[in-house]
Amino acid sequence: MKRLRNSMWIVPLLLVVGASFGVLAAGYTGGVSSHLGGARPVRSLETLKEWQQLEYGFASDRDRQKAQSDGNLMPGYGTPIDVQPHYLPNGQVRIFTTVPRFVTGIPYTLATVSERSGRNGPQLQPYPGYNWHNNNGDNCDQITSAFRVSINECNQMWVIDSGNVGGVQHCPPQLLKFDLSTDSLLHRFRLPNDTYVAHASILIATNLLTQDPPPRGNCARTMIYIPDVNYHGLIVYDHQADAAWRIQNRFMYPDPDYGRHTIAGESFTLMDGIFTVNNDRQNLYFHALASISEYSVPLSLINRRQNWAEDSGAMEDQFKLLGRRKSECAASAMDSRNNLYCVTLNPIKLFAWNTNTPYTTRYFGNLPAKSSELQFVSGMKVVRNPGGQEELWMLSNRFQKISAGTLNSNEVNFRIMRRQLDDIHSGMYFASDDDLTNRLIFT
Repeated sequence: MKRLRNSMWIVPLLLVVGASFGVLAAGYTGGVSSHLGGARPVRSLETLKEWQQLEYGFASDRDRQKAQSDGNLMPGYGTPIDVQPHYLPNGQVRIFTTVPRFVTGIPYTLATVSERSGRNGPQLQPYPGYNWHNNNGDNCDQITSAFRVSINECNQMWVIDSGNVGGVQHCPPQLLKFDLSTDSLLHRFRLPNDTYVAHASILIATNLLTQDPPPRGNCARTMIYIPDVNYHGLIVYDHQADAAWRIQNRFMYPDPDYGRHTIAGESFTLMDGIFTVNNDRQNLYFHALASISEYSVPLSLINRRQNWAEDSGAMEDQFKLLGRRKSECAASAMDSRNNLYCVTLNPIKLFAWNTNTPYTTRYFGNLPAKSSELQFVSGMKVVRNPGGQEELWMLSNRFQKISAGTLNSNEVNFRIMRRQLDDIHSGMYFASDDDLTNRLIFT
C-alpha cells in the first residue's frame, strides 16, 4: 500500500496547525435519498470533486518551471481547507479553495478548481494568478497563506491571509477584497499589531455581516469576524471605519478534556481554540474545535469598538453557553432560516440546529450522509444558487490520517460536496439523534 511519508511535512504540520485545520468537502445531490411513510423525499450529499492528492495546474510552463526552481512544487504537499462556490451569470459555478502553507513546497495558496483532470483529481489554478503568490513570505503585497474566504452580496470575495508559513510570521495578517467580475483587488487591510500575536496567532476564517446589501447598498457597511484559533481570540473588522479590534473570552479557549479527537477509529491530539463563527444578524455563534460546547454573544456588543478599547476581555457576562453536543465538530455554516450546520467527529454526523430552539441533541436534526465521505469537514458554506435555492457546500479531508502519517495516496482523501437545502425549514424537531438513517426533514 502506497503511503505519503510524514517525515518531511506531517510533523511540522501538526506543530504549526494545531490550531488551524480546515479543508474542502461539500456535496450536493439533486436526487432523493429515501421515503419513509408519507413524508417528502430527503436530499443527500453529492460529491462534486475529489482528490487522492492535490493537482497543481499552471497557466504556463514558465510558471510551473518557476515553482519547481523555487522549491515550491513538491508532490503530495498541501491540504485543501476551505471551499467557496461562486455562481456565474450563465449559471455555471466557479469553485474556490484554499491550501494554507503549513509547510513550504506549496506553489499557491488560493485557487479555483478547473474542469481539467490530472492523475489524482481535478487541477487547481492559482487565483487571481500565479504572480499573486509569493515565495513563502518574500513579498507581503502578495498572498502568503490564505485560510478561508467569503463572498458577499455584491459579488466580492474576502480572503483572510494569515501571513504565516510553517509557524513563522513572515507578513502581517491581512484581509483582501476581490471584485469577482474582474478578478481585481478592491481593498487591502493589514491587521494592526495589537490585534494578533506574531508567531502565535493563526487567523483562519471570515464571517461577514453586510449591513447595506444591494440593491440599495454597496456592501460598504460590512463587519467581518475573524477567529484566532491558536491564540484564542476574535478580531472584529469594521470595513466602513477601516478599523479592527480584538476580543478575548474564556469560552474561546480549548477544553483539555476534548483535545483528543477520534475520527473513523483513528485518534490525534489537536488543542484548537475558537474555530468557526457564524451570525444570524443578532448574535455571533462560535465554538472551539477542542470542545463540545456552543456559545453566543450579541453582535450589538462586539460591533462597538468602544466596548473593547480599554479591555479586550470586557463584558464577560455577555458571552453565553448555549449547550453541548455529544462530540466535537469543526467548520459550521448558517442558512437564511437560522439553521446552523456542523459535522460531529465521533460519531461522524451532519446535523442542523435552529437558533430558535434550545441547543440540545433533542433539537438536532440529522441529515443523511456517508460518514466515510465526511470525516473531517474543514470548510462549509451556505450559498444561494441561480434558482434562488440555498445549498450547503462542504470540503472534507482525512486529517486523522494526515496526523497519523497513514494517508494513502491510492485512496480518495479530499472531497467537495453539495446538498440542496429546500427540504430544510426552521423549527426542526426530532425526538433523538441516535439514528440518522431514520430521520426526515419535513417541509
